Amino acid sequence: MIKHMYLKLSAVILGLSISGNALAQESDSVVYKENKEKAIKFAVNKNINAALPLLTSCYQKNMEDKEVQTMISASLISIASDKNNLQGSLDSIDSWTAKFPFLQEDKQVRKLYTINANQLAFLSFQEKNIEKSLAYHDLVIEELSKNQDLGLKDNKDLISLAVSLAADQLEKKEFRIARKIASESLAYFNDPELKKMLKYMDDKNLGLN
Repeated sequence: MIKHMYLKLSAVILGLSISGNALAQESDSVVYKENKEKAIKFAVNKNINAALPLLTSCYQKNMEDKEVQTMISASLISIASDKNNLQGSLDSIDSWTAKFPFLQEDKQVRKLYTINANQLAFLSFQEKNIEKSLAYHDLVIEELSKNQDLGLKDNKDLISLAVSLAADQLEKKEFRIARKIASESLAYFNDPELKKMLKYMDDKNLGLN
């Protein structure tokens, strides 16, 4: 009899527990939906400061929600497209990518990062800060190596900067660096000037060590 009572009591407790869990899940679902709707409205109106905490909360609860991912990506692109703060753009993309790893595979985000890094390399080159220009160019090559389909293989700005840097290093007899720039760039750009410089160094065995 006592055993039977315990079994009934256990069944009641289990039922209450299941019911409670279901209610909690339903409540979480309602909150998630509300936060998501608010976040989308804020993001559409470019109120990124208000949208980001809500988007972060939603992402932490469901990292596979494509709508949330899309709004995170769009919000990042919105703030990272400021051409007056190119370094800030790279910093924002780096910090957001650390928080939202899916952005590492986002083609639009990676394309923006590559173009802005190249622009910083160009500006540094104009300022004759070659060391800094080379460092930014390394970022460009790194992005291209990780993301093959960014639609940048015919980008004149990227090609022009690679040619300028390689020619500069060749003129300074920095053959190893010139070879590195030309060979790495030719993996993405079918450019005759880069080929010409690389052939010149090949013919004279320059920059091999």
